[in-house]
Amino acid sequence: MLDDTQHLSQYEKPLNDSPEQSFTLPSYLYTDPDVYELEKERIFYRTWQFVAHSKSFRKPGDYVTVQICDQNLFVMMGKDNELRAFYNVCQHRAHELLPSGTGNVNALIVCPYHAWAFEREGALHGAPRVSERPGFDKAEYALKQARLEVFLDCVFINLDDAAMPLSKLAADLETDVRTRVPFYGNVQLPTEGMLGDGRIDAGWKVVVDNYVECYHCDHAHKDFANLICMDTYKHDTFGLWARQVGGDIRKKNSAYELDDDAPVMHSVFWYLWPNTTFNLLPGSEEINISAIRPIGLEKCDFSGQSLSVSGEFDQRRCKYTIDVLMPEDISLCESVQRGLKSKGYSQGPIIADSKRSGRGEHAIHHFHRLVQQSLEQQ
Repeated sequence: MLDDTQHLSQYEKPLNDSPEQSFTLPSYLYTDPDVYELEKERIFYRTWQFVAHSKSFRKPGDYVTVQICDQNLFVMMGKDNELRAFYNVCQHRAHELLPSGTGNVNALIVCPYHAWAFEREGALHGAPRVSERPGFDKAEYALKQARLEVFLDCVFINLDDAAMPLSKLAADLETDVRTRVPFYGNVQLPTEGMLGDGRIDAGWKVVVDNYVECYHCDHAHKDFANLICMDTYKHDTFGLWARQVGGDIRKKNSAYELDDDAPVMHSVFWYLWPNTTFNLLPGSEEINISAIRPIGLEKCDFSGQSLSVSGEFDQRRCKYTIDVLMPEDISLCESVQRGLKSKGYSQGPIIADSKRSGRGEHAIHHFHRLVQQSLEQQ
């Protein structure tokens, strides 16, 4: 069992400021249930979590639920057209109020258990037989709210009331995305915009590790490396985010066909601490926004929304990502998660170069330092 007072940086091999000399996080940080419990409190309940693009909320009563580890919440548009985030729990006996996913409440949020009814702005509207309880005050039983911020046209929530706004933490990320994706403000949410199940039998850190490096791309993603030239691939890290840029795109490639007049001829992948990604691939004007959500020590969900200027998906690119790229990454991550439990492994070396090339692992080092710093905070 992990002692909460244990100094988590006392590893067999050091994590230091130099990626070229540093090692990975030790395997126990991926497999110890007590570490996962610590991550809930010190990472996921203190950081900004992606819910959905703001265009998911078109009219009063529209809602999207989100699961942040053990915490179930929803964001709903009120009759005043304002967005609010609430814990998805009735104030009577803790029954969940809304089913997972998206939907619309056209009048009142009614608990399926005892029919307590709440306004879409959170106030208790009424409940059966409460007049028989002396001194009952409806005002005391409004739904509990969480912090909400719209950042990069996306709804984020934070369970920490004292958290610094995303607009201050990552203002440079917003500038970078809008500069590199000039169509970003014109995207639409297709009817099938909420993507399907992205369950992976691997912990969230394993999946982030895989996402933030392309050291494996030449060997493990041959079609991807045929589409995007790895020789000029760039990978940069910043305060709470990292960026991969592929500027040399091959129109003729083995991944998917690109039209001669394709408006997007570069790729960019942004990672925002701790688990949000923005993903741009060559082709039509389309961007994906997804989150890597832990649903257990060794299981997570990697899914989100794709938005496009046309309101439709590029079917060729979609087929490649769903049928080829995602299965390749899922297989890699699940194998790593199994391997982390081996008695024959503890830590590995970070492979990075002084030029911080796109084939290096310096962004894993960046991510691991953020994990390390967060777990050591009280």
